[in-house]
Amino acid sequence: MPQLQVRQRGEVLRSLNLGRQLSIGRTPDNGLPLRDPSVAVRHAEISVEGGALLLTDLAGSETGTFVNGHRLTPHQPHRLEHGDEIQIGPFTVAFLNDATPAPAPPAAGRRDVQGELAARPARPPLPTYPAPLPPAAGPAMYTSFLPPFYQESEFLARFLKVLEGIWEPLQRRQDSVDLHFDPRVAPPPVLGWTAQWLGIPLDPHWPEARQRAWLREAVTLYRWRGTRYGLTRALETVYGLTPVLREDSAEPHTLRVTLLDSLDGEDTAGREAVTAFVYAHAPAHARVIVEWADPPPTAPPDPARPDLPPDPAAPPPPRTSRPTQDVSE
Repeated sequence: MPQLQVRQRGEVLRSLNLGRQLSIGRTPDNGLPLRDPSVAVRHAEISVEGGALLLTDLAGSETGTFVNGHRLTPHQPHRLEHGDEIQIGPFTVAFLNDATPAPAPPAAGRRDVQGELAARPARPPLPTYPAPLPPAAGPAMYTSFLPPFYQESEFLARFLKVLEGIWEPLQRRQDSVDLHFDPRVAPPPVLGWTAQWLGIPLDPHWPEARQRAWLREAVTLYRWRGTRYGLTRALETVYGLTPVLREDSAEPHTLRVTLLDSLDGEDTAGREAVTAFVYAHAPAHARVIVEWADPPPTAPPDPARPDLPPDPAAPPPPRTSRPTQDVSE
């Protein structure tokens, strides 16, 4: 039976029997969820046609979908062969056509751990440019709409030049009014208004890139509000933090959230602010415990190999920085 084997950094995460159409993406409603910010919500799809298995890249994103090192053309099916390796973000998915069926997943244990600690810096803000204005010298553009007889009038040329300086910037803004509703390129003053329209909190002290990413993800995250995925994705979007979520049957209705300190700085992403954000987006009727872990210390670089990055050491156990809070409703 055809099988997919998901690996990350050489470690096999799971094996999945493949016998029907399968969607691959970031959210849990995909047949193969790959939880990483670089993976799109609907990244790729595997379909069956004429007995062959076809892989189609649906995202066309910056990360893309690769098969054996070659990037797939978006929305163009690619036939999978035994031994093909599919690269999606940090994951490698091996296609095994003659593998034995994967064993059934084990019964749920006493502990459920999800996520891998990470902290990512915010992107720099997008460059902005002033709207182009009509040239100050030369005849007015509006004179070209007049009959030839009036185009020779110097007075009309100067008079229309005044109107042109007032109306032309407004006209050019109207030509691109749709860009004001796109969080990726909207002017910064419009972001707060868009947040009010969507009914989501938007801290003006957040870095501009975080505000834009939060507005882009808002509608999608409404579907996952109050879930572990929704909490993880909200923290990744607003603070660049990937948490580790732990549940233990010995502590029923308890969710432990372990985090690193945000790289955005204490002014905009202090522990108090991040903890309050966790409580606001945590699953309802659950006791939430927020813990903080120190970043792993890095060994000094090898003088003989300065091109190699330092090897991180194992992080110390997390510590609880605040009293627990019950967010049950």
